[in-house]
Parts: sequence; C-alpha cells; structure tokens
Amino acid sequence: MHESFMRRCFELALKGAGMVSPNPMVGAVLVKNGKIIAEGFHAKHGGPHAEAALSQNYIDNNLSGCDLYINLEPCSHTKKLTPPCAPEIVARQVSRVIISNIDPNPQVAGNGVKMLEAAGIEVITGVLEHEGEKLNEIFFHRMRTQKPFITLKAAATLDGKTALSNGESKWITSPEARLDAHHGRLLHDAILIGAETLRRDNPALTVRLPELKIEKQPYRLILTASGKLPKEAQVLTDEHHHRTFVITHVDTTIDVLPPQQVIRLSTLRPFPFEELYQKLAELGIHSLWLEGGSNLHTLFLAHKQVSKLQLYLAPKIMGQGLNLFDLKLPDIASLIEFQSTEVTTIGSDIKFTGKFL
Repeated sequence: MHESFMRRCFELALKGAGMVSPNPMVGAVLVKNGKIIAEGFHAKHGGPHAEAALSQNYIDNNLSGCDLYINLEPCSHTKKLTPPCAPEIVARQVSRVIISNIDPNPQVAGNGVKMLEAAGIEVITGVLEHEGEKLNEIFFHRMRTQKPFITLKAAATLDGKTALSNGESKWITSPEARLDAHHGRLLHDAILIGAETLRRDNPALTVRLPELKIEKQPYRLILTASGKLPKEAQVLTDEHHHRTFVITHVDTTIDVLPPQQVIRLSTLRPFPFEELYQKLAELGIHSLWLEGGSNLHTLFLAHKQVSKLQLYLAPKIMGQGLNLFDLKLPDIASLIEFQSTEVTTIGSDIKFTGKFL
C-alpha cells in the first residue's frame, strides 16, 4: 500500500523536471480511507513546494484521519523563497506522514521529522528509499559533496567508435535512444561540449521532447582554448542564445558573445575544475551534462570528475574511426571503474549507466 502511493509521488515529482533546480523534485499525495483525495508537486523554483501545492488543491483545513505521502522530508527552515512546510502540516493536523527520503540539506536533515513527531504526528520513513534517492540523485550529490553532479553522455558502436575518421557521426544510435538522452538533458542545468564538437556538428543543445512544453532550456556551455568559434553556430544565433556561455582562458579573445557570457579561467592547463565549478555555481549551474567530444570526456574522466556515465551502444561495428575515449592508463590496476551499474535496451540500442567509484 505505502509503495503504490509513494510511486505516485515520484510520478508527480517528475512533473517539475527541468524547472525546480537547485531544489529537489518533490511530489505529495493525500490519502484518506485508502483513496487519494488530493495531489501536489513542486512545479518551479521559487513556487509553492509540493505540500503547499497539495493544500491549494484541497481546501479542508483539518486533515485529521489523513495520510500524507511525500518523497522528501518536509522542510523546516526559513532560509528560502517559500515558507517551511513542516509547520503547515502540523497546523492542518495530518494524522500520519509517510516519507521516502530524509532531506540531506544540513538545514533540514531530520529536523522536519522531529517537528512532526513533536506534534504527535506518526512518521514513517524509508519507503522506496533507493528509488527516491535515484530520482533526486543530482540534489543529493550536491548537498553531500558541495560539487556539481556531472553526467557524461556518449553514444558509440560496439567497438567504441563515435564517428568516422572524417568526423561523420549522424546517426549512430536509434531515435528512441536519442529521445531518451533528451530526458537526461532536461534534468541538468547545463550541457557542456568542446569547441571541436561545435565546429563539426553545429548542435542545437536544446531539450526537444514532443510530449512536453519546455519552459526553460538548459544553459549551453562551450569549452575553447583558441576562441575560434563559428559565428553562424545555432547556439550563438537561435532564440536561446542568451543561455550560451563560452568557457576559456582569461587572455583568449572571444568576439562571438558579449563579455557577460564568457567564463574566463586563470588557466586551462592544468584544468582548474574547482574554479570552474565556483563560477558555474554563481550562475546557478549545479549539474552538467557532458556531450562531447572525446577530448572533453577524457579530460573529465581522467581527473575523476564524472559522477555518472550514460552510454548508448548501437549494435553496429565501425572499424576505423574516432574513439569514444582517449585515456592513457599506466597499468591494468588503473582502470576506471563504475558501480551501481544498470544495463537496459532502448530501441535497438544498449543503454549502460554507472556511478563513478
């Protein structure tokens, strides 16, 4: 019984994908006599939290006899744009609260549960805890490490080739795999590519999902050492060009974007990851979707800056071509390993995901 209502919370929470960052995705379900009588979810950053949205959908102020299901512990602090939720739950006299995950935010971290229990409300935690953490893996990672969550997405043939030797790569994977990757883009604050990928492919780097109206596109980030970028590139000329930023050296000339859209780093070799992350945080970017090419992927992998690998393998053999990665490891003991691995099929392709050890 608890699991089915909690899964409904997950479904509702996902309605806020791409809109709530840096907040977590949260859904809430109100149940009485075994039936759902109201639902709510956090729709956008700065808007009502899931509990408040649910309250707007159910005007009865007295909720005695009701169970509230929510995938994340209700907040209890005031250092945010909206009022705390735990006091609201107490005021409306909910009989029982069922939670998937305790909030890792140090300002909450069990305090919401304590407030509910102090008011005599029964609290159950840990329902589908693993699934709940997977849903909000980006938020959980940032709260625990104070670093951005970085997903490396790549597509290749079975022999690890991403393109022909001349750079031709469209399309290696199936339409279903490409659509699945757009769902991944939606969950991240920014998409990062290298300048060579921009010059070769001229990608749009937008989220395109037929079933969704995308209100806020991710930032597009281009890493370049030379500053040589094609002025006609889509990311520099389309309707979202104001969300495109170039990352480069402090002395590199950039003439395709205004200065406020150039992130300048003190050095590029060695690459200053921490300096970059600080500058991205100032822009509100707390998660990155790496999407090309081999040099960029190798840079982040070699320095253990990847949180998650999302790899699509097409059932094809290319032979000679461009390699997926260009790592040069000294011995077999230095192999890069992943954990919490999952292998599924998407269309005709294999999808591999794994967390970085």
